[in-house]
Amino acid sequence: MIGAALAIARVKLLLELRRREVVFAMLLFVVATIVIVHFALRADAGAGPRAAAGMLWAAVVFTAVLGLLRAFAAEAEEGALDALLLAPVDRAAIWLGSALAQFGFLVVVELVAVPLWWLLFFQEDGPAPVPVIAALLLANVGIALVGTLAAALALGARTRDVLLPVLVLPLAIPLVLAGVTATYGAFGEKGGGFGPLGPLGFLALYDLIFLALAWGTSEHLLGD
Repeated sequence: MIGAALAIARVKLLLELRRREVVFAMLLFVVATIVIVHFALRADAGAGPRAAAGMLWAAVVFTAVLGLLRAFAAEAEEGALDALLLAPVDRAAIWLGSALAQFGFLVVVELVAVPLWWLLFFQEDGPAPVPVIAALLLANVGIALVGTLAAALALGARTRDVLLPVLVLPLAIPLVLAGVTATYGAFGEKGGGFGPLGPLGFLALYDLIFLALAWGTSEHLLGD
C-alpha cells in the first residue's frame, strides 16, 4: 500500500509540474501576502517577532487551503479522482498519496516563501532556523492530513469550494498556535502553553492523531 501511495503522489506531482497551476497560484498568493503585510507592518513600530511569526503562519495556512481548492478542482475537472476510485487500489493509499502530494506542494512553496519572509522582516537578528524549519515541516504534515481528510468529506458536496475552508481552517488553528509559539521561541523568547510537550511535541502529536483518524476513515469516506 505504501508503494501505491508513493506512486499516486509521484503522478500528482508530475502532473502539477506539467500544468503549473496549483503551485503557481500558491506562490503568487503567499508572496503577495508576505510583501503586503511587510509594508503594512513597517508603519507599526511596535510590531515585533510575534507579529512576524503570526503573519508567516497565517500565510502558510491560507496558501495551503488555496492549494487544496485548486488541486481538487483540477482533479475533478479532469476526472482523475474518479479514475483513481475505480482503480483496484486501497482507498487509504489514495488518501495517503494525495496527502503526500499536498505536503510536497507546501514544501516547494515554502522554499520560496520562508527566505522571502526572512529577508523582508529580519535584516540582522532573525530566529534560529532549525526550530522554524522543524515546526514548518511538522505543520505541513498536519495541514496535508487534515486538508486531504476535509477534501474527502467535501467530495460530493456542490458547495465544496466553500465547505473545504470551513472544515480546514478551524482544525488548523492548533497548528497555527503551535507554529507561532515555536517560531517566537526561536527568537529566544518564552512562548506560553503546550505543557511538557512544547510546541514541536504538540505538532507531532497532532500529526499522529490525524494520521490515525484519517487512516481509519478513508475507506468509508472515499468508498462513498
